[in-house]
Amino acid sequence: MNKTRLVQAMVSGGLACAVVPAVAQDGATGMRVILGVEQEIEAGDNLALENPEEGATALSTTTLSLGLLSETSTQSLSLGLAGKLRFGELPSNSDIGTGFVEPSVSLSYGREGANSRLSMTGSYRETDAAFFEPLSSFADETGVIVLPTNFEDRRNTGTRQNYSFSTQFETGIDAPLGFVFDASVSGITYSDGAGATNDDSFRYAYGIESRLRLSPVSTAFVGYDFSHYESDDPADTERDTDIVEIGIAHELSERATIEAAIGYSQTEEEEFGIISKEDGLTGRLIYGLAMPNGTLNVSYRTTRDQNGARNFLRFGRALDLPLGSLSFNIGATQKESGDPKLIGGINWQHELPTGRITLSANRDVSVNEDDDERITTTAAFGYVYQINTLSSLAFDASFGLSEDEATSNDTRRTDLTASYNYALTPDWSLRTGIAYRVRDEDLVGTSDSTSVFVRIGRDFTLFQ
Repeated sequence: MNKTRLVQAMVSGGLACAVVPAVAQDGATGMRVILGVEQEIEAGDNLALENPEEGATALSTTTLSLGLLSETSTQSLSLGLAGKLRFGELPSNSDIGTGFVEPSVSLSYGREGANSRLSMTGSYRETDAAFFEPLSSFADETGVIVLPTNFEDRRNTGTRQNYSFSTQFETGIDAPLGFVFDASVSGITYSDGAGATNDDSFRYAYGIESRLRLSPVSTAFVGYDFSHYESDDPADTERDTDIVEIGIAHELSERATIEAAIGYSQTEEEEFGIISKEDGLTGRLIYGLAMPNGTLNVSYRTTRDQNGARNFLRFGRALDLPLGSLSFNIGATQKESGDPKLIGGINWQHELPTGRITLSANRDVSVNEDDDERITTTAAFGYVYQINTLSSLAFDASFGLSEDEATSNDTRRTDLTASYNYALTPDWSLRTGIAYRVRDEDLVGTSDSTSVFVRIGRDFTLFQ
C-alpha cells in the first residue's frame, strides 16, 4: 500500500513540476497574478453544530488567497494558494481550531497540440473537522448543491486533509483512430484526534479508450478502466474494480444523436480478510435532440459495484427562456433486489426588473466518504433585490438530505441566510447578515445555530 502511494505521488509531482517551465517557454502573454483579502467577524451560538450544543463563539477570520493565471494560444495554467488566520473567544469545550488554519493549493494545466490534448489538475486542502461549511459552498457551476462525500460525518477535534491529482491525454483527435489515457489518485486522511471516529481512505484509477471513426457521423469505441479503493476502517477494506466496454456514437441527423454501449464489470472486495466478488453486465443507451429552444435527452443506464447492479431511467429537457433558463430531468433508479426510487432535478433562473430568482433541486444516487451508496436530495432557493447600483438585499435557503442505506442513518441540513451587500468602492465589497443552520441526524439528534456576520474584502491584481 505504501509503495503504491509513493509511486503515485512521484508521478504526480513529476508531472506537475514539468508544467511551469513549459508555460514560460511558450511566452505567456496573458498572465495575471491576483491577491485576495477578506476579513470576517462572526458571532453566534453552537457554530460547530455540536450535540449537545456548545456555548457562544466570536471569531475573527482573515482569508488570504493568491492566484496565478497564465494563458497562451496553446496552453493554460492556473495556480491557487489560500489560507486563513482565525482567532476568537471559544467555549471551553470547543474543538474549533485557531491560528493559521485550512491551507489549500490547487493546480490546473491544459495544452492543445496539433492533434492531441493534455490536461492535469491537482489539489490539496485541510479543513477543520469541527466546522460545518455552508451548503451553498458546495454548489456547482449551475447552482445545484452537490453534497460532499463527508456530509454524514460527525464533527470532532482535529483536521481533515483532502488531496487529489488527475491527468488525461488524448491523441488522434482529428485522425481516423484516436486514444484517450487517464489516471487519478486521491485520498482523505485525519490527524490531531479526528481519526478516532473517522477512517483514512485512498483510491487510484486509470484507463484507456480507443476511438475508431467509422464515418463522418459514426464513431466506435472500446475502453478499459481500473479503480482501487482502500480504507483504514475496522474491516480494513480493499476493493478492485475492472470494467471493459464497447460501444458506438452515431449522429442520426443534424439535430439528433444516439450512443449505445455494453460492458462487463468485475469487483473484488476484501473485508476482515474475507474476499467476495461481484460481476456482470453494464451498459447505457442515450438519445439527445437539439431543439429550437433548448435540448431533450433520454437515457437508460446499468451500473454495477460491490453491492450489485443498479438501473437508471431518465428523461431531461433544457429550455432557453427570454428572461432566464429552465432545465429539468425526471426518472427512476432500482437496485437488483430493491424497489424503484424516484430521481430527478430542476434548475430555474429568472431575471427580474429589480433582481434575480434562482431555484434548484436534485435527487440522485452517489457514494460517501466510506464508499457506501446513498440517496441524496438537495434544494436551493435564492432571491436578490437590487436596491440601487451599489447595494442589494439577498435571501438564500439551502437543504441537504443523505439517506445512507448501509447504516440506515439519514442526515439532514438546512441553512437560511439573509444579507445586505454594499459596494464600498469599485474594488471593496461589504456583506453583513444573519444565518440560521440546523443539522438533524437520526442516530444523533438535532442541533442548530444562529449567527451574525460582517465580511469585507477585495481582490488586488498585482501583475497583468
